[in-house]
Amino acid sequence: MLGSFRNNKRSGIFVWALMVAIMIGLAGFGIGVGGGLGGGADIATVGDQKVTADDYVRAMQQELRVVQEQVGRSLPMAEARKYGIDGMVLGRLVNDATLDGEAERLGISTGDDAVRAQVLATPAFQGASGQFDKATYEAALQRAGLRADQFEALLRAEASRNLLASAIPAAAQVPATEAETILSFLGEKRTFEWIRLDATQLPAPIPAPTDADLTAFHDAHAADRYTRPETRQVSYASVSPETLAATIEIPDADLRAAYDAQPERFQTPERRALDRIAFGTLEEATAAKARLDKGEIDFDALATERGLKPGDTDQGTVTAADVADSARDAVFGAAGPGIVGPVETPLGPSLYRVNAVMAAKTVPFEEAKAELAKTIALEHARKQISDDGPHIEDLVAGGATLEEIASETVMELGHISLNAETTGGIAADPAFRTAADQASVGEESDPIQLADGGIATLRVDSIDPPAAIPLAEIRERVAADWTSDQTATALQKLADADVATLTDGTGLAELAKRLDVAIQTAGPLTRGDTLPGAPAELIADIFAAAPGGAVSRRDGDTVIVAVLTGTTPLDLADPANTPILARLQQQFDEQIHGDILALYTGALRNAAGVKVNQSLVESTLSRFP
Repeated sequence: MLGSFRNNKRSGIFVWALMVAIMIGLAGFGIGVGGGLGGGADIATVGDQKVTADDYVRAMQQELRVVQEQVGRSLPMAEARKYGIDGMVLGRLVNDATLDGEAERLGISTGDDAVRAQVLATPAFQGASGQFDKATYEAALQRAGLRADQFEALLRAEASRNLLASAIPAAAQVPATEAETILSFLGEKRTFEWIRLDATQLPAPIPAPTDADLTAFHDAHAADRYTRPETRQVSYASVSPETLAATIEIPDADLRAAYDAQPERFQTPERRALDRIAFGTLEEATAAKARLDKGEIDFDALATERGLKPGDTDQGTVTAADVADSARDAVFGAAGPGIVGPVETPLGPSLYRVNAVMAAKTVPFEEAKAELAKTIALEHARKQISDDGPHIEDLVAGGATLEEIASETVMELGHISLNAETTGGIAADPAFRTAADQASVGEESDPIQLADGGIATLRVDSIDPPAAIPLAEIRERVAADWTSDQTATALQKLADADVATLTDGTGLAELAKRLDVAIQTAGPLTRGDTLPGAPAELIADIFAAAPGGAVSRRDGDTVIVAVLTGTTPLDLADPANTPILARLQQQFDEQIHGDILALYTGALRNAAGVKVNQSLVESTLSRFP
């Protein structure tokens, strides 16, 4: 997970952390800076360079904020330390201090003008006019617990450090041929023909396994195929809205009242699918209707003639309430599909085409009863579960057993053998599984809120360690596996014999005809592509094959035989590949620059000597939540 938080490039950790501190303050973690940890207390030293506790706090807070943005939640310090973020931040600070010392030794320094320009360009220091404002600058630094000379010294050190860090590997460059070679390797494409052999191609069927066969196969694969994973025997008491609702009867009077209160749910008004063409005047609409009546033009052609695109006329499926009052009677008074109008509408005189009529529908009470009863029962069940929640919590807190809880509440007892292979039912609820995985043997858990709105509490009665499943329990499964394995082994021998005759790239058609299987063609594919219906290793086999060569690859209880038919090298001169090659070259250069800088910094660090005040590190980190 740590690798996904941050990359390994150097960053201006002091400056960027301070910018964040200045803009949003450091109060979010309840940690002060600027002397809050003893002022000059040193977390680490590298030669005569120091990493103070305040430096560490700023850097850790900035790193945690970055992680929070990436994972969408705050990261407690205990979890951050689990992923090594504390060590990563301290390591960066130590490396920066190492380069600071070397920059001083070499006399590398950033001028006042450059520092001043960076201060003036910082948005956090600009006033309402958008220009640098001294009062804003001083107030921002005060909030961060810094004096101006301290902040500017940090800016100067950062800039000097970057000068040194960029100069060290500047001359190193990966030869262009390396990027070209890698891109050519990745971009090469191959085509091939292939056939799949199955049990029908064997000269004789695989015989049924003997007891000795099954025993030997079961013993050989006990560890990788036939071992039952660690299993928790879990007793639980639970209730869900669905199960509780099934016990609740709703009186007919209540169902009738609910039915009468929701006419829109059970009474669907008549609907009609309409198209409409609007006109500027009633005369135009009347003339158009006359042409339609005479068959001189149809509705769609008329719409096109008036500059309307397909869909411009579509009104959708509407009820009478959706149609303008002036057109309602004409549109919904028509006996069936056809053209009506012209009628006045807010958009002008219009012709309507009725495309379809969907009659009004009423669901009788007797038909609606079952659905209403289920809905109302679920509502009652959810309310009862909610009302019983505090009582269930009190029982658990008071040390009641599952059996006692079930006897005093609507919850019911259950048992499940829970392991990685258990699916369905309550085992499919993430909260239940998490609670079962974390529970101690013999203790009732706290109430668990289930995804369906129910409640459960559980007890792990025992934990069964992984164990081989006896052959008697899975005899049919082992027999099927043995037959599949024997089939594939026999097919592999058959394929290997045939492959030897196909190495010149010919003969696959004759082989396919003899075995009565269809030839399939694949490609052009790169090394990174996949072929649906075939194992990924087949692509690797094809790229390892010599021109015209044949390969075989087992796939379950079948075997694939393939012959390489063509190789297409990547065209590096293709303009489409130029930006890809440039990006690859840039990545190589950045990687080697980073490696050189890391080696250089490591050598300096070892020569200077590093001391870490671990007790102060622990004290500093303990202040984070």
